[in-house]
Amino acid sequence: GKLYDAYVLCPKPQRESQSHDVDTLVLKILPKVLERQCGYKLFIFGRDDFPGQAVVNVIDENIKLCRRLIIFIVPEALSLDLLRNMSEEQIAVYNVLIQDGIKVILIELEKVKDYTTLPESIQYIRQKHGAVQWSGDFTEQSQCAKTKFWKKVRYHMPPKRWPPSPPVQLLKHTRFDLVDSKWETNVGFITP
Repeated sequence: GKLYDAYVLCPKPQRESQSHDVDTLVLKILPKVLERQCGYKLFIFGRDDFPGQAVVNVIDENIKLCRRLIIFIVPEALSLDLLRNMSEEQIAVYNVLIQDGIKVILIELEKVKDYTTLPESIQYIRQKHGAVQWSGDFTEQSQCAKTKFWKKVRYHMPPKRWPPSPPVQLLKHTRFDLVDSKWETNVGFITP
C-alpha cells in the first residue's frame, strides 16, 4: 500500500507577505486539520524531506508513496512564472498524469481568473478534477475540520484507513461454582 495519504505541493510566492501566508497554510493549518483532526498522513515537501537530498529524487520517490496529490495554486501574478519553471511541480504533474490511480486535488488560494495562462497540465487537471477554493483566513475558525472548505477537501481525499483489528487473544479465567463449591478454569476466545 501507500505510505502517505497525500503529497502536498506548493510553489513559493515571490513576495514575502504572500510567502508567510502560504507557509502558514501549508505548514501549520493544513497539518493541524488534515493530520491531527482528520487522521490523514501527509508528505509536505520542505517539512518531511531530508536536507541534502536531490529535489527530483525526493519528489519522484515520495509521490509514488502517496494516494493523492494536493497542488496549491497561489495568486496568479505571483506564481505563474514560478510554476512554469520549477522542476518540482513539473515532475509531480508529469507523474500524476502518467500514473494510474492517483488523484489530484487543486486548491486555489484566490480565484484564478484565467487558467489559460497556467501550464497545460494544470489546465487539464482543473478541467478533469475541478478545484477547491480557499475561503478561509488564518483565524481559529478556518482551522476547524467542520468548515465548508475542509469538508470539500476531505471529500476528495482517500477513504480513511482503519487500523487493523487486534488479533484474537485467549482469555483464561477462573470462577467459583457455587453449586459444586469448587473452582473451575475455563479457556475461551475474547476479542477486544
